[in-house]
Amino acid sequence: MKKTILSSLLLIFIAFANAQETAHKEGKEEKEKRHSVAVLISHTQISEAVEGEGKKSISVPSWGIDYNFELTERWAIGLHNDLIVESFVIENSEGTEVERSSPFATAVVGMFKPIKNFSLVLGAGGEFSKEENLFLIKAGVEYSHLILHDNWELIASFSNDFKLDAYNSWNIGFGIGRKF
Repeated sequence: MKKTILSSLLLIFIAFANAQETAHKEGKEEKEKRHSVAVLISHTQISEAVEGEGKKSISVPSWGIDYNFELTERWAIGLHNDLIVESFVIENSEGTEVERSSPFATAVVGMFKPIKNFSLVLGAGGEFSKEENLFLIKAGVEYSHLILHDNWELIASFSNDFKLDAYNSWNIGFGIGRKF
């Protein structure tokens, strides 16, 4: 898990280190911005959580850190990461209670933009916790709106993580991103 977190942070650091502002000169076209990094604050909803003597739906705070690379105007690939900042107990598909200590989820995703500002997201990855690692499939939708000379964007995200043989969760997040 530590290697995955460090690898993700290293990727983001490299992306920021290589980002260079190009001065807009009259008569010259500005360099196309195809990379973006975003930080989102979100809440993750877990319906299979165990509290007391039964299952309960809970909402836990989480952070999202996303990197995207635009292949074309409509297609992009990315690395989407979520860190739930609380621990909780779930009941898996076998009926066994499993504790999840601040799980970190990462997924490689493909993004398709059917209309301006909206992207459909689909990908696969893993959720890592000290107790157990899980395979996940991520599906969602994102809305982004460019601000401040098209260098920054406001982002709203809704996604669902399907963790095979464990539990499903969905999250809603809001954040800000930087294009470079």
